[in-house]
Amino acid sequence: MDKNERKSMIKVRGGFSERIGKPTCAVTIQLDEFDDRTRTFISNLLFDFLQITFQNAEQFRKQPYGNIPTPLSSDFCKDLGQDVFSFCNHLKEGYVYKWDDFYTTNIENVLNNASYNEVLDLLEYICNWLSAKTYSCSEPFQKSFNSLFQQEYVGYRFVSGQIVSITDELEIREIEQACKTPFDGARIQLQKALCFLSDREHPDYKNCVKESISAVESVCKVLANDPKAELGKALKSLIANGLIIHGSLKSAILALYGYASDEGGIRHAERETESTVTFEEAKFMMVTCSAIVNYLVAEYGKHGAGNA
Repeated sequence: MDKNERKSMIKVRGGFSERIGKPTCAVTIQLDEFDDRTRTFISNLLFDFLQITFQNAEQFRKQPYGNIPTPLSSDFCKDLGQDVFSFCNHLKEGYVYKWDDFYTTNIENVLNNASYNEVLDLLEYICNWLSAKTYSCSEPFQKSFNSLFQQEYVGYRFVSGQIVSITDELEIREIEQACKTPFDGARIQLQKALCFLSDREHPDYKNCVKESISAVESVCKVLANDPKAELGKALKSLIANGLIIHGSLKSAILALYGYASDEGGIRHAERETESTVTFEEAKFMMVTCSAIVNYLVAEYGKHGAGNA
């Protein structure tokens, strides 16, 4: 094998390979498939969480009516075997599952090989089983996996015991269309914003917001033929030259700009009063600003392309 054709043997995010343009890990939202690294991380986290729970079962376990003949870990295996894997549970009285063997044989196999939706089905079932059978274990379970999903850029989150999508195809199409806009400045800024948002090892949500709103301002400057104009002035000029935009929509665009630019806002230098930006805020701004860019380009093409 040619040394230049060697396959990747390690998976490191944010390392040397990424910096020279040869990433060993995917850097896009994972929606309909999870890569091997993410599956391994899910399995490791789940095993560790269950191990701690079962080791402290007396503290966490909800006491059912009557005696408790089997360990919590064995009940877990029995319930999953019946409800998830459809096993026949005709067991001898007093039989106790070895949960770690059950995990390796059944759960790990799903996490490594099943489709993404079945992986999420399994995690959601376990989350709700913990809610029904234990005290105070479901919430940290959800927080732990939401943190992992964010780290690995999985497009789902736990919300009140259910796994929900945090993005959809319409949002993705808006971003993809905006990242192909013919205006160089806005296109480069949106591509930067997407990189800041999708970097799983070192995401930069503040700069994602900054680049997203800057792309809107950049488009307005180009369409208004005024490279020095701020967003408000550029929008006013566009409207004066035939762009039809509702006053409330104009106000909403300016409000987003204010969110990014006001005292303590995103576009100020680092300071103690600077706002903290979450993934959800950054994603909202990325999608919304992409939609605004697409809208402005389309509308100006209808009403003022001759002046562009």
